[in-house]
This record gives sequence, structure tokens and C-alpha cells, in this order.
Amino acid sequence: MTGSVPTRDEPPSVQSKHPVSWADLAAEATAIVAGAGHAGVTLRVIGSAGIRLHCSAPGELMDLLGRPAKDIDLVVPDKHRKGMRRFLESRGYVTDRDLLIAMEGRRYSFTHAENGTEIDVFVERLEFCHTVEVRSLLDRHPVTIPVEELMLAKLQIVEMTVTDVMDVAVLLATHPVRDDDVGPEGTDGGHIARLLAGDWGFHHTATRNLRRVAAMAGPPIGLGAEASARVQAGERRLLELIDAAPKTARWRMRDKIGERMQWWQDVDEKEATY
Repeated sequence: MTGSVPTRDEPPSVQSKHPVSWADLAAEATAIVAGAGHAGVTLRVIGSAGIRLHCSAPGELMDLLGRPAKDIDLVVPDKHRKGMRRFLESRGYVTDRDLLIAMEGRRYSFTHAENGTEIDVFVERLEFCHTVEVRSLLDRHPVTIPVEELMLAKLQIVEMTVTDVMDVAVLLATHPVRDDDVGPEGTDGGHIARLLAGDWGFHHTATRNLRRVAAMAGPPIGLGAEASARVQAGERRLLELIDAAPKTARWRMRDKIGERMQWWQDVDEKEATY
């Protein structure tokens, strides 16, 4: 992430980011969501912090794997953008104006003026290699976006890192894949399958990534036999549901072209920070 550009209200310098514990990030993320809500602003946590905060189970596995605390990623409705910026600036965060201009208001970046904590805020959707729409889903959970979108936000990455693989594996290990809506402790595989049935490119990236996650759940990332078995079972069931979902005419037409044409959106280095 790039550093902040000074604003009229910014202190002479912003301290560089210091290592921060997960407990600190969790406390700050939950305080931000709650405080913003009291101010009439809807914010939800996404990314690895969102996976940890969705429920208690993922955090234990992430700690076992040594998944590091990084920063806080949030999503906000378009109509709450101005209120979100005012709220975060009132908490001591400084806006990265370069990124704001470059992304034309679709994404914001903030750095805390005192402790260096970094926050990225996405507006209504997550636009990377593929797009994950979350605008209509922000009331499904009091702190995060739904578990299905937390997973899709990782599965859309064309070149997954080891930490991305960890995040998806943890979700599969802690949230059994079911056919339909199963509440906060399960994954609605039918919902994921229906979304991918309309987008061949996203489908291709996601299914390829699911196979990679299942292959790496054992020794490569070290989840252990029991958790690895749950990951592989979840991957198999989710792929079954994705394969069985009726595909749209647009999906079938794009399938005829396959990999002969690029199937993902290019993401520059600044946009890719997630």
C-alpha cells in the first residue's frame, strides 16, 4: 500500500506502520463497525480480518497456521461514502488522496496518524480479477459480509498467494458446504454455484483455485489430517454444486472460447493490495 499524501488537516508526518497484533486489529475493526453504525454509516469487514471476525472457529485455525495480522479491509454502500470518510478521519485516520483520485471514489485507503494502522474501504463491490457484488448483502451479518462472499473474494484471485489459500482452506474447514442457506455456521454452496453459472471467467478461476486449495490443505500449509479432510470434502461438494448448476447462454458461449482469450480483469499493483 502506498503512503498517505498530506492533507491540510494532516500532521507533519504519519508514522510508519508498526507490527500490530490480531487482538489490536480485531478490537479496532469491531469498534469501527459499531461506531460507524451509531453514526448512521454501514461498514462491514472483509478480507482475512472478516474471515476471523465472522465467527470464532476460523481464528483458531488461522493462528495455528501462523496467518499474520495485516490490516483492516471494509466495504461501504455508495450512499455512505462521505459519512464513512468523516467518521474514519474523526478517529485519526488520514486519507490517501492519490488512491482516491486514481480509483475515482471506488476505493479509499487510510493510515492512522499515530499508530500506522492501515484501512482499505471498497464501495459496494470488490473489483479485482473478478467482481464480487456485496451491495445487497451488508445486512446479513452484524460485522462482516456473508461467508460465501468472503470465500468468493479469495477465489476470484487468478494468482493466489499461500495466505489466500490458507484463508479459503480455513473457511472450508470451519463452514460445511450445504446446498442452500444454512446460516452463519455453514456455506451456501447453491448461492456460490448460481453466481458462477453466469460468469464463465469467474467460474474458471474459482474452480481452479478450489482444486489448488484442496491439494495444499495437508502438508503444504499444515492444517492437519482432520481439518484437511473437511477442506477436501467441502471442495468436492462445492465443485459438485457448481458443476450441476444450470449455466446461462452467456456462460456457454464464453465456454467455447475457453482460455484462448483472457478471462480475468487486469489489476494493477495499487489495486491488488488486499
